[in-house]
Amino acid sequence: MSPTGCWVRVSNFKGLTNAAIVEYENAHRLDDDPYVLGLLGHAYAVSGRRDDALKMLAQLNDESARRYVGAYSFAIVYLGLGNKEEAIRWLGKGFQDRAGYEIGFIRVDPTLDPLRGDPRFEKLADQIVPPDLK
Repeated sequence: MSPTGCWVRVSNFKGLTNAAIVEYENAHRLDDDPYVLGLLGHAYAVSGRRDDALKMLAQLNDESARRYVGAYSFAIVYLGLGNKEEAIRWLGKGFQDRAGYEIGFIRVDPTLDPLRGDPRFEKLADQIVPPDLK
């Protein structure tokens, strides 16, 4: 991830979601990485732009017919939309698909904070990062 990408992720968590959206949109114009679509969809969702977030899900789905799209991208959009069930299901799919880089940060990624404490999420997180490695 580029230094700009790191700033964008931080800005998204500090309540600067509109600034993050602008940066994600710019990043998407420069690079068609599905991960950026997931971040953009999540930012749209948490800023109340539900229809735009749903469009990102549709675009991710279309992309997945042509190339690999990590389950994590779907999960974070669903999480932004408040659908924890689907977010956990997609994270589980990422684990089953052995999406190491994406899923490996499950214990520390602040995007996933709304799932912490949910027994289904904690069970999945324990499978990915065993408790003795926390």
